[in-house]
Amino acid sequence: LCCERDLARVIDESKKSNKCGALLYMDLDDFKHINDALGHQYGDVLLKDISQGISSIKGLEDHCYRMGGDEFVMIVHPRAFDELDRIISDIKDVFLSPFILKDGEYYCTMSMGIVVFPEEGDKVGELIQKADVAMYEAKKSGKNRVAKYVTGSTSDANKRLDMEKNMRDATSDSIEEFLVYYQPII
Repeated sequence: LCCERDLARVIDESKKSNKCGALLYMDLDDFKHINDALGHQYGDVLLKDISQGISSIKGLEDHCYRMGGDEFVMIVHPRAFDELDRIISDIKDVFLSPFILKDGEYYCTMSMGIVVFPEEGDKVGELIQKADVAMYEAKKSGKNRVAKYVTGSTSDANKRLDMEKNMRDATSDSIEEFLVYYQPII
């Protein structure tokens, strides 16, 4: 709720000042393996270490939010937007060093999606969804990546939902929209 409230405020500020800001949506890659191997208490320690590292980055100090599980959202205020490349680099640097968990060193990577506002939208839900779509594009391309939202991108989930709806519509009318061919297997 704080994230959505703060994002709405920053979007309004960006529109009034006619400057851009950015929303970063980050998900930890294979975080489940840490929880499964070491236990949830060590997963929690890792989440705290990561959140401390990210919130100490200049330009993100008060704009880092845990959305649940292993997902984080960061707002790059318009006054820090010129430093977006440096901020992204600093976030990547948080993951370069190992994390000390249960007397051992463990590495963790992240995938992140970026959406620029108000260019790509000015509604809170829309921006979060677009940043999430970009993050899944980053994950699809091999994890430990960063991807910017591309206008017109839709997630696989959205495509699947549309296809499912279209299939139901097609079958609701006595299956008249289908033409079935059989091919014998010999």
